[in-house]
Amino acid sequence: MNKKIFFSTLIIAVLLSSCAIKKSNVSQRSIPDVANKYMLTFNESDPKLVNIEAKITLQDSLLSMSENGPVPHRWPQYIKNLEITDKNGKSIRYQKRDSTAWFVDNAYNGKRINLHYDVKIDHEDKNWPGGIDGVAFVRDWGVMASGRALFITNGDENKNIEIYYKKSDNWKVSAPWEQKGENRYTATNQWKLLESLMFVGTHKEVNLKREEFTLTFVLGGNSILKNEESYTANATKVLDYYIDLMGGIPKSAPGNELSKAMVIINEGEQIDGEVIGDDISIFLNPNAAPQEQVFGWFLFAHEFFHLWNGKSLRFQDTSTDWFKEGITNYYTIKSLYNTQIVNEEAIKGVMNNLFYNRYINDSGLGSLAPADAASPLLKDNHWGLVYGGGLFAGLCMDMEIRHNTQNQKSLDDLMQFFYNNMAGTDASIANKDIIDKTNELGKTDFTPFMNSYIKGVKIVPLKEYLKFAGIEVSTQNKQLSLIHLKDKTLLQEQMWLGFLGIKI
Repeated sequence: MNKKIFFSTLIIAVLLSSCAIKKSNVSQRSIPDVANKYMLTFNESDPKLVNIEAKITLQDSLLSMSENGPVPHRWPQYIKNLEITDKNGKSIRYQKRDSTAWFVDNAYNGKRINLHYDVKIDHEDKNWPGGIDGVAFVRDWGVMASGRALFITNGDENKNIEIYYKKSDNWKVSAPWEQKGENRYTATNQWKLLESLMFVGTHKEVNLKREEFTLTFVLGGNSILKNEESYTANATKVLDYYIDLMGGIPKSAPGNELSKAMVIINEGEQIDGEVIGDDISIFLNPNAAPQEQVFGWFLFAHEFFHLWNGKSLRFQDTSTDWFKEGITNYYTIKSLYNTQIVNEEAIKGVMNNLFYNRYINDSGLGSLAPADAASPLLKDNHWGLVYGGGLFAGLCMDMEIRHNTQNQKSLDDLMQFFYNNMAGTDASIANKDIIDKTNELGKTDFTPFMNSYIKGVKIVPLKEYLKFAGIEVSTQNKQLSLIHLKDKTLLQEQMWLGFLGIKI
């Protein structure tokens, strides 16, 4: 699910040495006093062409696009008719540095320039790793685009960037930034500008507001609109389940507000999805088989919970990704059961067919620890260890805490502790924090478990822990089977309900 591919920019240092602003001057840059501004024009008669005018205060001589995405060197390939002028309208020469950026002649720190360019939304003409859902595309009902695909930027310290839209009267704008007026928005920083999704067209927008947080649903396509009531109801249940679980709305670190998240749902033949920043783009097919539609909802619920476990709660390094991703899977399952999108048999099927299958067949099983499998060069190839192994480790932690406290405490209390003490702060969570609090809540010592199954390479012993919930575990032929024991005790039944996310 992690689709970002980072690329090297070592050559920049060499090239900048011959330019008006040297790489060595980076430390002397100042944040522009005048906000950068972008005007985006969408034309209903030619939706594949987006015109952009920008006013930028230079920090150096390099204009570039996002370095994030599956193949970031492609972003500039869709830029057409680029013109650069000074504040008086006089043309400024520029040269292509390589496939990713441009150099501006006679640039200096603080110089104000104007950009004029078109973006051709032909991205679907090529295959993109991970799909088109987080890139840019056109449908009969409008245009979806990521900030990565649209914006040419300079520097990395820009704040309060203004974005304006021009479009036909019957089109509307759905954008994730703070709205300052009709068709006018402000992105708090450059990361928020680039790591974003937007939709402009005749779509339907539904806003679910909880305190200072708004979840915006963007619905596009006739079959999606016909199911609006069902989608909204399910999303509302998931939202409220997470708020109740954690004890509040998402809270970001200081200076990176998290007041709005967008979920863009478009009609599509294939069910797929992508998360960019705080926003989610999903293709759903209401006519697909039920199990296929469950995948779409699983994707939504997983990525949505990251607003708490990943954004509100932040982690020290990739060695804790087993918790960030695996525990998110655990609560994704619980949320979908509580919204009645899936039943118990479906959960058992997902546990086996998706998570256990990927875990037990991961090429790193037995030689690579889940805590080590999430490094940038390994994570995409070891989904089973990180997402599946993390899920099973979290399940065992939950069962241990419940068993030792007569079901009075659980993993829920661990999540609430972290939320209450770390959400909205600069604090980050390490593996030691996770185990120390688990030991305290569960009146146990989970350190050997951590050393064997998270930092170590042994297979997580589900049988040993699920027996606490009256469940017999079979892994014959690499298939996970969960069978209820006869004559379960009341405590075992309560613990199983806790596994399903039901509070007693």
